[in-house]
Amino acid sequence: KSLGTPRRDLDLSGDINPLSATMLDQNPLAFTGHYDGRGDHHGKNKTVTAGGAVKSALNRFFNRGGNKEDPYVVDLGLFTKGRPRLQTGIGGLVIPVFDDQPSTIIAHSLASSDYDLQFNQFLSNSTPNDNKNDKSDPSRKDIERRMLGRNKSHIKHTFRDFDTKGQQLCKFVCTTFWSVQFNAVRQAFMNPQISNGHKDSTNNDIIISGLPISPSSNLDIEKSYIRSLATSFAWAASGGKSGASFSRTSDDRFVIKCISRTELQMFLDCAPAYFEYLSKAFFHGLPTVLCKIVGVYQIGYHNRLTGKRTMEQVAVMQNIFFGRKISKIFDLKGSLRGRFTRQLEKERNSNAKSTRAKSPHDRSVSVSSSESDSDSSDDGCEDDSSSSLVSRDNKVQLDTRSQKAPPVCDNDEKISSVPTLLDGDFLEFTAGRPLPLTDRAKAVFSMSILNDTLFLSIINVLDYSILVGIDEEKMELVVGIIDFMRQYDILKQMERVGKSLPMVVGSEAPTIIQPPLYKARFTNAMERYFMTVPSKWTTI
Repeated sequence: KSLGTPRRDLDLSGDINPLSATMLDQNPLAFTGHYDGRGDHHGKNKTVTAGGAVKSALNRFFNRGGNKEDPYVVDLGLFTKGRPRLQTGIGGLVIPVFDDQPSTIIAHSLASSDYDLQFNQFLSNSTPNDNKNDKSDPSRKDIERRMLGRNKSHIKHTFRDFDTKGQQLCKFVCTTFWSVQFNAVRQAFMNPQISNGHKDSTNNDIIISGLPISPSSNLDIEKSYIRSLATSFAWAASGGKSGASFSRTSDDRFVIKCISRTELQMFLDCAPAYFEYLSKAFFHGLPTVLCKIVGVYQIGYHNRLTGKRTMEQVAVMQNIFFGRKISKIFDLKGSLRGRFTRQLEKERNSNAKSTRAKSPHDRSVSVSSSESDSDSSDDGCEDDSSSSLVSRDNKVQLDTRSQKAPPVCDNDEKISSVPTLLDGDFLEFTAGRPLPLTDRAKAVFSMSILNDTLFLSIINVLDYSILVGIDEEKMELVVGIIDFMRQYDILKQMERVGKSLPMVVGSEAPTIIQPPLYKARFTNAMERYFMTVPSKWTTI
């Protein structure tokens, strides 16, 4: 018999019906009366079995079917974001991936086992047999050999995100260009042990070293690089017209800039020469202030839920203003045509108004942040790095006997409020006089400018500029040449001709000229902008 089949009546006066008693003997777990959960019985209203009572109690306990929220359900919040169903990386490393943060796609790809497998294959082909056992701890010679490798080591990694039913939600693609060579660049310039062993050809006035290294990154350089890219935020940039989108890592060590396919292809063509130049600078003490690019990638994704599909090219560059208090930032090209911030703002506002008039429903690009990407200021030239990027952590000691710098920022967060000024603003700041430097600082600075401009002229690159940040706390100039991914192609030639036609006699030449002429103008401007202040130790 089932527990709920028989009906039994209880005599409330205390007498028990014999039939009911017999049935109770047969099924002792059954009882009559309504059980309200408090142990009370309400006569002959309803028959409840033990199983039904337990079920009713559980329903009330867990509040199933009620309108109130279940207090035992915990909202995971951010843990549900970042596509947690993606496969973990090497060593169980979890890298959340966000569609609006390109650096997270790069970090997840670099930490994956598929990327590590392909990278080791390229590394085995480029490493001699007697040195294959030293992959985890390469020596200086091994790093230099990898950096000078001519074989392409592009790695394409594809990964997908699935839901609980196994249906594909989103597909990601990340192509890492020159993976072995860029890994050697990071090992050289971000490794504190190798950097400390590198003897500079200068004194303390100018220090040419690698990226700032945090104590937590001493053990594994590549893992610290991945962790930096794992979190980033969108960053607007001022100082130019290109309107390129930027991202900056949360630890402020790197800046990620979206570049065009033309710039990507031009850089890939001259990448071997770039790696050779960095090798000479680091391993052979060649003075340089060239901004280092530590990675170039092509990333894309297809979200099947929203239907959004994107493909973009990005360059990861260092942030030389990391950990510094910068009071002034200048982007210098050596030309005064359109090189005033106020004039550039007016042109940008007029262009924005014309764009809204043509397509009022289009979303205009906002370029409003401070510390920034110095775009090719005047002539619609595109820039390669933000104002917070500069090649090496080059520090030029200021001479303060003849000029006083502006007050310094209180903390690193105020760097973002410092606008990027141009050549005309620099001359107004110095009142037309050169910025004083010590004799040794000026000598190394001039030598670095000559080396870098000669290298860029050889690979047919123009429209670069030098970024100058004043760190009054340490009395140093943080400098570096940026925007060197654009070669002098047919489009630049047409731009030069088009902007030269309306010129009148005596007016300033356009910024777009042939690379040799651009080099000469740039070096001459640096001689005018900076001068040597002799001291009692200066030799005549």
